Amino acid sequence: MQSEKESEKEFLKYFEEKVRNSGWYTLIEMKPLIDENVKVEIDVAEKHKQAFGTAHGGVIASILDSAAGLVVNKELLRRGKIAVTAEIKVNYLKPVKGGKLVAEGRIVNIGSKIAVATAEAKQNGDIVAIATATFYIMEAPAELVGDLNAMSKL
Repeated sequence: MQSEKESEKEFLKYFEEKVRNSGWYTLIEMKPLIDENVKVEIDVAEKHKQAFGTAHGGVIASILDSAAGLVVNKELLRRGKIAVTAEIKVNYLKPVKGGKLVAEGRIVNIGSKIAVATAEAKQNGDIVAIATATFYIMEAPAELVGDLNAMSKL
């Protein structure tokens, strides 16, 4: 039987790898960084830019949505539940022309059916965008629950 600390480390490793290898993350090259905090980073390249040379708003919204959603799902998955975005509001504060962008998510509230989280996207320490997101909570797919049950028996 694993210690609580080992079990937590195993869960976070599983969670981060599951996310890192998912379709959207690999497609736009977002990287989840999951420990006590939840961050998502992306190196803004030409393919992430709109016609006038700055990061497309959808790319910035995507890392904000991901950071907020992952911080909520990190907590919910332990309960056999997951959350999907129901609504997100993004405020773009500064244009991003390239380089590393990092978003960090924070839980505001998790209820029985709805969760709310915020996220900030920063570049070189400056906040470039913020978001508030609402998530719909539902039962986790059986595959995820099975994986978690198998881990808890290690």
